[in-house]
Amino acid sequence: MNLLVDIGNTRLKWALQQSGTLEYFGAANHNQDDFSATLISAWQFLPIPDYIYIACVSFTELKQLLTTIIRQLWPHCSIQEIHTEKYSHGISNAYHHPEKLGVDRWLAMLGAVEHYSMPVCIVDFGTAITLDVIDEQRRHLGGMIMPGLTLLKQSLSNNTADLNFCSEVYKQGLAKDTQAAIYNGCLYAVKGFIEAGLMQTISPSRLILTGGDAEFLATTLELDAVVDTQLVFKGMALLSSEQSVP
Repeated sequence: MNLLVDIGNTRLKWALQQSGTLEYFGAANHNQDDFSATLISAWQFLPIPDYIYIACVSFTELKQLLTTIIRQLWPHCSIQEIHTEKYSHGISNAYHHPEKLGVDRWLAMLGAVEHYSMPVCIVDFGTAITLDVIDEQRRHLGGMIMPGLTLLKQSLSNNTADLNFCSEVYKQGLAKDTQAAIYNGCLYAVKGFIEAGLMQTISPSRLILTGGDAEFLATTLELDAVVDTQLVFKGMALLSSEQSVP
């Protein structure tokens, strides 16, 4: 049994990989004061993993804290960090410096190539929104990044007088109050971002949405898309299945 850990900018997510299947998904906000206690409480009753695979786009200090927690729970468990590569499973990374591509984006692409037909446009809705396009030949054409929906709204709240942050959902369209106008402006900015990405291939691309806001935005924006919130874990599972010793 493998424990797969995805450390994002806001949350740490995990899944168990056993007998070729993914199960028991969980998440914790690593910015909360009691993060260590929360994670230990969630993990202490898990089966002892054979291997732990970590993908991290957050701070090095967080990886160090995670290692300490793992050693406290399972002193002899093997830990391996996953990194972005130039080429894997038929995908060529478009970045001039491949290691600069976020490992979560790389894993999402691996998961997409393993489970879907090409070409695809992958949009990951997290703290930031990332978009990556893969063509029919499994070539990564590149990607785009913009602030996530919450960050967009917070930027106006933090830098504009008399505008308070609001997480309320409003009816789409032209608004008749400021909070609704901000909500719809941010929402359509995201939609335009996605539409621009879909225009980057000659053949129509399958749109795959993942990340914490994927289901909400797929419904709200009425997108013709596949929602796969476990896409990063599917990429991790592909690599861990190859690397684990039976």
